[in-house]
Amino acid sequence: MKKNEEYIVTCIDDTDLNSGVVKIDDMVVFVPNLLIGEKAKIKIVKVNKKYAFGIIIELLKPSINRQELTCEVAKTCGGCQLQHMSYAYQLDYKYKHVKKLFEGIEVKPILGMDNPWYYRNKAQFPVKIKDGKVQMGFYRQHSNDVVTCKECKIQDHVINEVFSFIQKKITLKMAQDLRHVFIRHSSTDEIQVVFIGKNEKNIISLSDQLKNTFANITSIVFNYNTRNDNVILGDTYKVLYGNDYIIEECLGNKVKLHFKAFFQVNPKQMEVLYSQAIKAANLTGNETCIDMYAGTGTIGMAVSQHAKSVIGVEIVKEAVDNANDNTKMNHLDHCHYVCQDATDFAHDHKEDKIDVIFIDPPRKGMTENGIKDTITMQPDKIVYVSCNPKTLSRDLKIFKEYGYQCEYVQPVDMFCQTIGLECVAKLTKIV
Repeated sequence: MKKNEEYIVTCIDDTDLNSGVVKIDDMVVFVPNLLIGEKAKIKIVKVNKKYAFGIIIELLKPSINRQELTCEVAKTCGGCQLQHMSYAYQLDYKYKHVKKLFEGIEVKPILGMDNPWYYRNKAQFPVKIKDGKVQMGFYRQHSNDVVTCKECKIQDHVINEVFSFIQKKITLKMAQDLRHVFIRHSSTDEIQVVFIGKNEKNIISLSDQLKNTFANITSIVFNYNTRNDNVILGDTYKVLYGNDYIIEECLGNKVKLHFKAFFQVNPKQMEVLYSQAIKAANLTGNETCIDMYAGTGTIGMAVSQHAKSVIGVEIVKEAVDNANDNTKMNHLDHCHYVCQDATDFAHDHKEDKIDVIFIDPPRKGMTENGIKDTITMQPDKIVYVSCNPKTLSRDLKIFKEYGYQCEYVQPVDMFCQTIGLECVAKLTKIV
């Protein structure tokens, strides 16, 4: 097999990264976007010793599970990897692959959305100048090239409206000092726009136009970033209008959301996810709960409505201050947050009676030390919220070595049209 050779193939399997699997003379070839059962003419683009990669040249027999692309840049933008699949098939596809990761553990059916479009509450648009024109949109997959677009099919409608307005009004002079434009739209209908770049002086007029056009813009910020890497936000900023935060809402609690703070990008599915986490804990109202890696306190505040007390633990002081402000705003006297290293906190409280620990780590999952810290407190139950099923699977094996087994995993489709998936895992002591 050689590069640029063409073959007619039938897809026999797929991967969790949206590649179809075909065999040519016992050589496995991975073909992006090819569905099981489809027949296609492909071209080989890379050959390794044991496998190769191809691309679809012509689809000869499409699957009944394939749908027409509705986004004009779906083939070039790196955002929506699964848009060519019907939504029902997306859920089946994700379920098949997540189930493989958790052998011997019950994996409940994925909780999907009624409408899997226009759901995201946050967008970050890169800004570049090319051939004398301003480019705004999303990065091409595996590239720093910007794919320009008029709207995004998974960003909410208000974000698309603000994005369209900025595209029409931005000038070369404004764009020359910018790296990104960050837009958030909250479930309370507040809009935040953050310009990211070197200097705000050319952005003032655009900021004024925005606040005069969109009555529900409550925050316009300029974030200074002169770094030479891919980190989006810099350390310092200036408020151009309103506040440096907007008010969000989750399961009845208001959340003061600073522009640097983490918040789930799908507000409807976030409530489904956190409700499933609370369900897994099976709370009676008498429990003492710990919210590890608490961030701005969204999970802990939701849990506090069903428990006797909640202590949130977070190492970032700004996040802790933000979380405690949120508890005061919601009059949650039995929920508070401390700024402390997780290891120190675990050892300080290892003699306390802890009923449930909630953990929601970043994509890389937990370290073994982090797992040890959690079990040092010997909770009756652990509820693990994960945005990466692979690291969750790895961590559950380590938890089992230390005496906690997973009863079940509940997947939630937080990132429709993409390969992403959130999961809630319920762990209990092995007796």
